[in-house]
Amino acid sequence: MKNSFPYFPPASESQLVYTDGEIMEEAVAAFDQHDYVKSIQLLIDALDGDFRERYGNKAGTSFTIPHGSIVVNINIEPTTLHISADFLKLPENGRVAMLRQICEMNTENLMLARFVKNGDILKMEYSCPITDTHPHKIHSVIHNICAVGDKYDDELCSRFNASRCYTPKITPFTPAQVDAVYVGLHTIGSLALEAASEFCSQRGFIYAWTIVSGAIYQFSFFANPQGQLINEIDKAIESMNDERPLEELVSRGVSFLKKLMAMSKEELAKDLYTVEMMVSVKSFASLQSVQEDFEGTHDDTTEAMQKRDYAQVFVRIYHIFYRLLVDNNIPLLLEFHIVRALQNSANLPLKEAAEVLHTALSKLMEGDIEPTDDEDESEPADTEDEEDEEDLTEIHDNVVAAHQKMADAMSGQEIVELQKKMDEALKAGNVTEYMRLATELQMIVIKNMGS
Repeated sequence: MKNSFPYFPPASESQLVYTDGEIMEEAVAAFDQHDYVKSIQLLIDALDGDFRERYGNKAGTSFTIPHGSIVVNINIEPTTLHISADFLKLPENGRVAMLRQICEMNTENLMLARFVKNGDILKMEYSCPITDTHPHKIHSVIHNICAVGDKYDDELCSRFNASRCYTPKITPFTPAQVDAVYVGLHTIGSLALEAASEFCSQRGFIYAWTIVSGAIYQFSFFANPQGQLINEIDKAIESMNDERPLEELVSRGVSFLKKLMAMSKEELAKDLYTVEMMVSVKSFASLQSVQEDFEGTHDDTTEAMQKRDYAQVFVRIYHIFYRLLVDNNIPLLLEFHIVRALQNSANLPLKEAAEVLHTALSKLMEGDIEPTDDEDESEPADTEDEEDEEDLTEIHDNVVAAHQKMADAMSGQEIVELQKKMDEALKAGNVTEYMRLATELQMIVIKNMGS
């Protein structure tokens, strides 16, 4: 492995779903003052300032809020709070087997809420006295219901032929966005397979494991897949973390990457879309928690830099950075710091890429994640609050601009023609020609990025 991998921006700007911390503090204050209805209403506002008007009644005591393929119902009564969501309709055949699965999920996946059978409908329900509705507790209940609904609906529909109670409102990726994902998958996939083969030939199975796992995370980052595909990716990552010999785990990851790359563009497009979200199903990771998680990797890669083991430095930091972006919601400044490092380290000789990533990791560990480039400097604001807001806005704009630049680099007739030839080579089983075309495609993208 001589060079780092290219950077591909998210093909579609995913819907930003964050809980407003300041409004959550107001909700907690209202709860402490025993104003329970106001506390719950403020919790709804913290999820999204428009939810009350769009999905609530005039009294602000009943809400019906969509999240993916479920709808969450929140009803505030004088003494009780009720939360429910219709999950799936039981199938005519195989319902006993499905109900066994649901019984396991009742104890293993749901926390305070529980599955309830109402005729042919499976619901998730939770009720508690109005005096027990601390905002953080209720937020956790809602998050848990949404996470289970997100993760298992496609799987259960596929396995047991169940059907949804609610048809989600989705926005499919445009053909250009699907093309961008397809190009990115085949570019990163071919590079990862080549690198893994090289590492395995040198008995460097831990390097091969790390680069293949990192490539799967990178695909998840720029594709943001939904539906059954994201479930398959989660299972592949989980399978690669089993307590088995490294050679076997690498083989599993390689097989999954090849399976992804064998998908036609039409198959891939089925799970490429955006959908209405009530809460983010990702967990939040603060800078401090990230620092604690990365401490061992920083120590190891610092030692590896001293030993000039640039391959170890690159693959390990590449892996943890993409894993963090995929698995967690993180502060905007931290996200920008990591994305910029991945951009700046892309398509470089391994030594240079390792230096860029290790410097970024070291600054992260020190808490030094403020932008320093001239393009990131903003004009002085009238007040400190205005200055902070302008800084964050400019950071976000810079990320979006960088994403657009990469998207432009992957557009054009030449790219489309190469994709067609790659499809034909893959269907014909001509691996040599496919790899040649993938390399040619990568060079064009790199050239377009620099122009």
